[in-house]
Amino acid sequence: MNARIHFLGTGAAMPVTRSLPCIALKVDSEIYLFDPGEGCQSKMFKYGLSPLKVRTIFVTHAHGDHYLGLPGLIQTMTLSNRKEPLVIAGPRQFIDTIRYMFESSLIKPGFKVELQVVDSNYSYSDSKITVSAFPVNHSIESYGYRVTIGKKTVCYTGDTAPSKTIIEACRGVDVLIHEATFTSLYEEEAHEQKHSTAKDAALTASEAGVGLLVLFHISARHSEEEALVDAIRVFMKTIVAREGMVLYL
Repeated sequence: MNARIHFLGTGAAMPVTRSLPCIALKVDSEIYLFDPGEGCQSKMFKYGLSPLKVRTIFVTHAHGDHYLGLPGLIQTMTLSNRKEPLVIAGPRQFIDTIRYMFESSLIKPGFKVELQVVDSNYSYSDSKITVSAFPVNHSIESYGYRVTIGKKTVCYTGDTAPSKTIIEACRGVDVLIHEATFTSLYEEEAHEQKHSTAKDAALTASEAGVGLLVLFHISARHSEEEALVDAIRVFMKTIVAREGMVLYL
């Protein structure tokens, strides 16, 4: 299988220097979205990814910067005469919000949408990928996802403070995409807000024995270099996600 990860938005909270979170995993012709933040669909068009090819959308938690690109994306799918069904998965709070939008006609998909509630036992599988969820340590109910594509494995944490569940769920994966909102200079603030530093992400990657660490969800107050330096002192096989970056699996 031909699989690659497109980083469409890599920032945190406000799109000052980086776009809001959005990751597209393309496997052959199928696309799987993770956390379609505001502006996700415009980035898809910019980088040649068709909304009509999106098969499943996975959301880590119900904070707006991780899903508010979804209403516009669904509208574009409808205007483009999408016929194929769409699966949307996420924690109960997020699913309840989307269901309300559907029932009140705030969003009117012109195709079948299946809403799936994610918990610690959640799993998804189709002909291209398998996905399992694991709880992370954030300020509201939140889950990371472990994805298997053939013989390749990827973990995406979403927002989280350092957590043992990530180490266990992501042990030995080829790629770990870990939030790194702050550098160690703001460690206390990071942990109070249930976020991680780049160093925290590196420590997790080291303990989990992953192949590559990708730093993600980076605050506008930090440069790419600052985040990278904070991490590579602990884990050398680290890169920083940049908008438009493509990682081949």
